[in-house]
Amino acid sequence: MKRVWGHLLAGVSLVVGGGAVIAACKHDDSTLFVQGVLAAQPVSAGAQCIFTSDPTQPFISSGVLDIAFRNEYDPTFLVGNQAVAEVNSQQLQTETDIITVEGATVRITDASGVQLNYYTRLCSGTIYPSSGSVPGYAPITVTALDSNTIQLDTDLQNNVVAGGTTRLVSYVQFFGQTTGGNSIQSDTFEFPIDVCESTADHPCLVGFSATSDDPNPDLPQPNCAGAVASSSSLPAPCVPGQDFTVDCSLCQSVAACHGADTSGTVVPDAGAD
Repeated sequence: MKRVWGHLLAGVSLVVGGGAVIAACKHDDSTLFVQGVLAAQPVSAGAQCIFTSDPTQPFISSGVLDIAFRNEYDPTFLVGNQAVAEVNSQQLQTETDIITVEGATVRITDASGVQLNYYTRLCSGTIYPSSGSVPGYAPITVTALDSNTIQLDTDLQNNVVAGGTTRLVSYVQFFGQTTGGNSIQSDTFEFPIDVCESTADHPCLVGFSATSDDPNPDLPQPNCAGAVASSSSLPAPCVPGQDFTVDCSLCQSVAACHGADTSGTVVPDAGAD
């Protein structure tokens, strides 16, 4: 009888052990999560984007990429860690739930859901666990739309050349390690991106403000010949060609910023690039 119980207990031990292994490998997309895509605030010309771990920062619900400026879309995500801190100085217990983000997998589809590309991008960030009921956060930048997808999408190229806008959808999932040695990945974050290309006839993320666009009927319209403010005094997107309009006087190295005036003539203090 003792021998039978021994076999039964051994079997139970194996089942429990197997359950522990399964639990350790279980997909976890709630501890590490994507809060959203941060809105890059306007800065003085030439300044860099500044993002923090503050979850009350402005977010955007979709993106815009103007390929007259750049050929990939690089948003900054606010990524959170909902794990509860375990450090205990009295028991000499170290913190095992700090997450080091190592990269992200990205899947690109068209608006109808047809997959166009799938790739992995390395990135980095350290996210501390929750403080009470408040998750830890960190801003992390990754390429959510790559240049290969744009260059190989013939329909997109034909559409934007004709002045249209093409919507693509990016599905981003971050992955990394905890300080306890466990692999972890986030939920998959869906983010639509509208792709366009500024031209003289169809400006996308190029703006011709009242101080920049000379209304002289003898000049082609729109143009940037009437810029009177120094570029250093104008707010500018910290990533020109991504999400927010840039005044034409701040981007004279880009042909589309000349508007219909192909000579690209601007006043001396317009701060041409």
